[in-house]
Amino acid sequence: MKRNCIVFLFLLALILPGTAQASISDVSDAVEVPIIMYHKITKDGGQLGKFAITPGEFEADLQFLRDSGYEAVTMADLIRFVHEGEKLPERPIVLTFDDGYFSDYLYLFPLLKQYDTRAVSSIIGRVTDEYTAEGREDILYPHLLWSQIVEMVESGLVEIQNHGYDLHCTRGGSSGAKRRRGESEAAFAKRLSDDLMQLQVRAEDILGTAPNTFTYPFGAKSDGTDAILKSVGFSASLMTEGKRNTLTPRDADCLFSLGRINRPHGRSLEAILAD
Repeated sequence: MKRNCIVFLFLLALILPGTAQASISDVSDAVEVPIIMYHKITKDGGQLGKFAITPGEFEADLQFLRDSGYEAVTMADLIRFVHEGEKLPERPIVLTFDDGYFSDYLYLFPLLKQYDTRAVSSIIGRVTDEYTAEGREDILYPHLLWSQIVEMVESGLVEIQNHGYDLHCTRGGSSGAKRRRGESEAAFAKRLSDDLMQLQVRAEDILGTAPNTFTYPFGAKSDGTDAILKSVGFSASLMTEGKRNTLTPRDADCLFSLGRINRPHGRSLEAILAD
């Protein structure tokens, strides 16, 4: 079927050179990139479930990826591929971690160093600031400190992305980056932009660079939210919908509302990718 499609496009190119040649380029250059969604790594059996796995499970994932020829890339790699045509590995995959839990530093980071691979951590600005101010590491759901984030970023193994400064909540009629009932378009755009930029500026000051991607809390969004993201400088956005992604050079829109496949406790990444 694929061969017949290419032959058809080649014949079409003889008739409509400009249009068909662009189509052939798009077909040959497009790349499928699975993006995996993790949240927390823990040894506490009571926390294991849909959004928490053990260190051993994550190490098994990394071993499987190595054995299968996958290479973990970052959002910056995907953006360069789309915008600049920079090549991706033969089997690219993105490993994303939401919420910026301390387990990113405690378990994820050492395993990334051991396997010489990379991951993406999307942090919540408000809790990162709060935990840093209090130095909190010894409670049930601790989050990263800025000093730990700096260390991980400087290693080149962890890429930090924006999960909102204070959007990860459902209070006051809010639900992530979704427009509130009765809220005007202008008020929504300002509220969302102000929140996003608060973390962008904070990250720029501390890390020397601002995130290029927004990770939607709860996967909640409204019509027009990606347009707001573009207006304040984001190049990509991540959802929680479990779909696979096809990226095409020169198609900037394909980087927005990217799907991610959840990795729960008790089901291997090998089985998930085989679906």
